[in-house]
Amino acid sequence: MSFYQQIAPYYHHIFKINDKQIDFVKSTLPTSDSKLLDIGCGIGTLSLALSNYYQNVVGIDMDAEMIRVAKTKAKDALNSVQFHELSMLKLDHFLAKHSIDGIICFGNTLVHLNSLSEINNFLQQSKAVLKPNGKLLLQIVNYDKILVKNIRQLPTIENDEIIFERNYNYHSSGNKIDFNTRLTIKSTQQIIENSIPLLPLLKEQLASLLNKAGFRNCSFYGNFNMEAHSIDSPALIIAAE
Repeated sequence: MSFYQQIAPYYHHIFKINDKQIDFVKSTLPTSDSKLLDIGCGIGTLSLALSNYYQNVVGIDMDAEMIRVAKTKAKDALNSVQFHELSMLKLDHFLAKHSIDGIICFGNTLVHLNSLSEINNFLQQSKAVLKPNGKLLLQIVNYDKILVKNIRQLPTIENDEIIFERNYNYHSSGNKIDFNTRLTIKSTQQIIENSIPLLPLLKEQLASLLNKAGFRNCSFYGNFNMEAHSIDSPALIIAAE
């Protein structure tokens, strides 16, 4: 059983809906008839929340179990929301050119790609499927802070159901970070551990790639309150057009 199959039943306890994310999307894409694509949708938490405000939401994720859970939950959605098992590098196989009003890629999904070349590929495809005034919304961890300050651990997520520990181990030779996680299920004391390599993408690198892909109007924030990004920000959040 894969890691994501194991954690799918507990995913909603680990990553609860963030109202600030919803407000950020609504402020950036104010039209209710906008068609949105949620990349790395997991079990559909954000997609389903957005379907309360938008008439057409599509969520994609590479993990089949996550998509199965999301489809089950979608039966009670207010507006149209669809879920598909799909790689973020195959947008141009799935969507028509200039057909999407907004692309959302939150939850540090972007840095699961293997290289700057793959990120460039994704950004190029995103620009192609977005309408001329469409928006690309991104959220990743602030890797400028992680690398400069040699941060090895992210805050532990704990509630009545779970403890989710997150640690980083940076390998400068390959420019990758091992993201090591340990999930403890309190009711059973079951422990689920995983390690996955991530690409520590820096603000300057991402800004350059966005410009190369044709995004000319980019705003950079340090959180979903739209405060200015700095080296001490917890995240790097971008609204690009």
